[in-house]
Amino acid sequence: MQNDTPPGTFHTDDTSRKLARWLQQFMAQLPQDQEPPASLPAEHLSHLAIPPGEYHPRFYQQLPDFIMALLRHEPQAASRYAPLLYHLVGCPVCHAAYLDLYDALRVALAVDESQLHTVPLPVGPNVPSTRQLAQLCQLLIMQAEAVLKLARHERRDDSALARSLLQLAIKTGTRINQPALRAEALQDLVRVATGFQEPEPPALYTYAPPLAEAGGARHGKTMRKAASPHPAGPSHEYPAIPLQDRSFIGTITQQGDTLILHLHALDSSLRGRPVTISVPLGSLIEPIQWLGGNPRAIRSTVAVDEQGTLTVPLGHTALRLDNPGDRPLLEVTFMRVEIHPA
Repeated sequence: MQNDTPPGTFHTDDTSRKLARWLQQFMAQLPQDQEPPASLPAEHLSHLAIPPGEYHPRFYQQLPDFIMALLRHEPQAASRYAPLLYHLVGCPVCHAAYLDLYDALRVALAVDESQLHTVPLPVGPNVPSTRQLAQLCQLLIMQAEAVLKLARHERRDDSALARSLLQLAIKTGTRINQPALRAEALQDLVRVATGFQEPEPPALYTYAPPLAEAGGARHGKTMRKAASPHPAGPSHEYPAIPLQDRSFIGTITQQGDTLILHLHALDSSLRGRPVTISVPLGSLIEPIQWLGGNPRAIRSTVAVDEQGTLTVPLGHTALRLDNPGDRPLLEVTFMRVEIHPA
């Protein structure tokens, strides 16, 4: 590595640098120009023959741990991840992913985590750009999906690892101030998060913030919290998260530490009946204590009234909708809200 590389990388003398260059040339040329030496067993050559552009989940899923070991100055990182290092030398696809993820993680972790939800982030060279944060979100979600796919293929349970990657993606996404860009960075979050949860029956209504809808940012749809079209309901003098299912409107508000869901114009078949509410990302949001303990099965304690209106407490949290540091996490939490007949 060059002497001007970021902290946590390894520095070598000229002899080692020449060896590294030779190794890189050899590994890059081997798949196209040479046959592997006959003296090496076939099982030792699987990481040498790398078809261009192929995706390698077994190595790709090691990248976050390897990069974190580098950033933490762990002295045995290079030897512990030696097979991954050799693979990165010869695989341009995984090497490019390594560079992107290293850059994003380095700048993202440069800010003290204790400041994420307490004070505005300063503007300076150590603060990651929106592009880097969005890229990191997408890489972490892709990583979680790769972990889940590989675990299913090998018939093992890696849900804890996938969960931690998605939680890191959420934490990173909350630092993107623009809701439309945040929604774009996290657009695959719900799909991947539901990949390791028990399947649910189809929802009668699926609500999402207008800016989080597919294509919302491209079509320029915006909905200010104080000017959203809203049937008779809670006053917009208080902060709220608007939700929309087709032409139907819902709202998340807060009273004290209680998050409350307000629904309007529900189907006539639901009137006089309770419903079950599912928040698919709720299990990833630890600061919220969901009523009943399961965010995917919150049962309303009252029935839908004759006008199709329903108000349901969802859970308790110290997060505040009127706090600019907390609001992004709450907006991510309710990227999707499903209504099921009870």
